[in-house]
Amino acid sequence: MTNSSEGNGNGGRRTVDWQRFGLGGDEDGDVAVTSFRQRTNNNTGGFVDLGNEYTYAAGGHHASGANEIFAGEQGDKPWWRSNFFISQPVLFGTWDGVFTSCLINVFGVIVFLRSGWIVAQAGILNAVLIIFCTVVIALVSVLSAIGICERCRVESGGVYFLIAHTLGSRFGGALGLLYCFGQAVGCALNVMGFGESMAGLVGLEGSKWAIRGFATAAVLLLGCINVAGVKWVIKLQFILLMILLISALDFMVGSFTSEASGGFNGWASGNFVENLWPKYDDGYSWYRVFGVFFPTVTGVLSGINMSGDLRAPSTDIPNGTLAAFGTSTFLYLVFVLFLGATCQRSFLYTDYMISVKVSAVHFLLLAGIYVSSMSSCLGAMYGTPRVLQSIAKESVIPGIDILGKGRGPNKVPLYAMAIVALVTVSFIIVGDINFLAPIVTMPFLLTYACIDYAYFALAQTFDIQEQREERFRIQASSPSYETRRYGSVSDTGNDLDLLFPDRGASQETAESAELTAAPNSAPGVLTTRVPAPPTRRRLRNG
Repeated sequence: MTNSSEGNGNGGRRTVDWQRFGLGGDEDGDVAVTSFRQRTNNNTGGFVDLGNEYTYAAGGHHASGANEIFAGEQGDKPWWRSNFFISQPVLFGTWDGVFTSCLINVFGVIVFLRSGWIVAQAGILNAVLIIFCTVVIALVSVLSAIGICERCRVESGGVYFLIAHTLGSRFGGALGLLYCFGQAVGCALNVMGFGESMAGLVGLEGSKWAIRGFATAAVLLLGCINVAGVKWVIKLQFILLMILLISALDFMVGSFTSEASGGFNGWASGNFVENLWPKYDDGYSWYRVFGVFFPTVTGVLSGINMSGDLRAPSTDIPNGTLAAFGTSTFLYLVFVLFLGATCQRSFLYTDYMISVKVSAVHFLLLAGIYVSSMSSCLGAMYGTPRVLQSIAKESVIPGIDILGKGRGPNKVPLYAMAIVALVTVSFIIVGDINFLAPIVTMPFLLTYACIDYAYFALAQTFDIQEQREERFRIQASSPSYETRRYGSVSDTGNDLDLLFPDRGASQETAESAELTAAPNSAPGVLTTRVPAPPTRRRLRNG
């Protein structure tokens, strides 16, 4: 052991002979130990950083070999290799994973293109009521999903996992397929909004096939981005979210600074009182308008669908989802109130792009419209195939096992993604926004109702299970009669007697010596020796 003898002269520190363990020479071993200590000493945030490997505590995934989103740029690999040839799964947190994905899904194209139409039909008061009813329905389901996440270990599968974990895989598979169908139709709804805006930009407003062509091209483009991997999806979502927030700010500023034109009169025109009460067209009612607006919040569970790609799903999902939902609710109210107070009702009926006239910088709001439709579809095409993949892996529905296959370290579901894109394109060809919106509403209402019931069932059984376990813990911790009298050492003594027979003879000698000294005990007390059973020897004082 040459290395051990040399280590004693190196400042008194003994060098480990790493060759004994097959780990290379001393130099490599010292470098490895030093690198490990440096990374461990600099550890923050609840996990130990081992290069590109993470071991998480406090309710997160044990994700060995997991990368962060920008770890490739910080490592030793070239940028092109770390971005295009990802060899390790990428995990995300509250803001980069859940908040971003959720907000770009719930702040969609309907807010930009249909907020004015909703105010014209239902009036400001009923429009606000529609927003609050929509938010309450979605919020109850969000809280139910969060409750399920707090009471079980969250795995991949998103909505399907929540239902299957509590109500069974067959029930979860049926509801999961219904949810995927609703997401695919919702994706068609969003890209149809993109097609409308693009057709208006090039002067083809009345051409339905131009709208459908732009929408289909958008689906194909977003599908290619999803095939490239989740790392590119999240990076693109950052850019899209910034454009959305800037366009919303541009709309609010423009309502005070823009000149009156095309139905926009400003705040001092008395439009608020005129638009306060409902005035429905023939064939429309409160419920129909509600059905048009409700698909806006159908992406609120997109953060839950990322459960397989999160570092700590039990904490990331509640924080990110509630923060995104609160932000989006504020933006809904801003668009409804601002349009109702500054625009004439006759223009709100027919001009779906009237929000562009309200904005201070028109191209910023146009960019927001394009991005909102693209971003919602991007999130749907990311989360929905993963739900379908989880259903296929469980083999609860025959004939779809091939959809459970994935590519790369993050198991990108290519086959499931192709099915979702095919359904989306099919509904793009047959409908428009007002036709698709009510179709989207019903699958999500059924899904939300099942999530609420799943949480109710889990909460009831969970409380009963907790009470049963608590009762058993109390019984186990309460001392029995034998333990109170003799202590728990007696059972240990029996085991020692069986293992060491000579121990019994020495114990009998000790008992005899104690009986010899018994006359020194208190007067009037009769001291007798009761021999202990052969299986249990106890020491008694007269």
